[in-house]
Amino acid sequence: MGRYAIIGTITAIVLGGATTLGFFGFLFSLIVFSTVVSLGLTFFAGRMAWRGGKRLLGWVRDRKLLPGTPQDPSREAQDVVVEPVASVPVDYTPASESFEYVHFDADAGVSAKEIIKVLNHYTDDAVLGDRAAAAIQTLRSAERRRKSISAELDDAFQHGSISWQRFASPAQAALDSILRNSALLANRIQAFDTESYVRTFRSVQRDGGMGEHMGSQKRVERLALYQEMLDGLDAIQETNEGLLLELDKLAAELSSISASGQSDKGDSILEEIRRLVEEAKYYR
Repeated sequence: MGRYAIIGTITAIVLGGATTLGFFGFLFSLIVFSTVVSLGLTFFAGRMAWRGGKRLLGWVRDRKLLPGTPQDPSREAQDVVVEPVASVPVDYTPASESFEYVHFDADAGVSAKEIIKVLNHYTDDAVLGDRAAAAIQTLRSAERRRKSISAELDDAFQHGSISWQRFASPAQAALDSILRNSALLANRIQAFDTESYVRTFRSVQRDGGMGEHMGSQKRVERLALYQEMLDGLDAIQETNEGLLLELDKLAAELSSISASGQSDKGDSILEEIRRLVEEAKYYR
């Protein structure tokens, strides 16, 4: 029943009571009527106020919400990808943490033992280990070759003679070049940052080797620089091994001269030694 129908019913009751009860009855009915109407108006006003307040609270709540589709708090954010942090190999311990840098000035004089002592700290390095071990082996082989060639020269020629000098000078130049190259290798090995290289390499691998963003492009450039440094180390070692090979050939040729008194390949060996010695000068 609507509120107007209720009010109409109450009015009819009051007017009907007024005709039957007289003045006092009419007065009583009017008081009852006023009370009922007041209660009715209060009820309807309160109901409307409650509805209005509810709508207002809903509007305020909507205003505070961020735009977009809300996500379930128990779910991870859909646009966040967590990548594992690249780490160095488990068996790698940076040599720089336990050993101070030692600079070798080959022109000022340095011994093979001093170089080997430094390189021994890098034989377990994840990247430089094989290179350090190869350099050590070359130095030890060169020292053995120096002793054997000296003995072969003294056996084939008179010490200090022109023939002796012809072979001794290139041989000594090759041995000196190996020593200088090894000192340079030791300096560069100590300066190389293996940990940074490994991290950069894995980061570029993770990015697919593409430098689409400024950060990844810089990592690609850094990796290229590290690779260039490693290539330089390999080139120096390759020259050392070439010199060592020619010294082996020279030792064999000197042994042949001692037995037969003549040389068939001596000139070509000496020429190759001179070429390699000159080539090594570009690494400084």
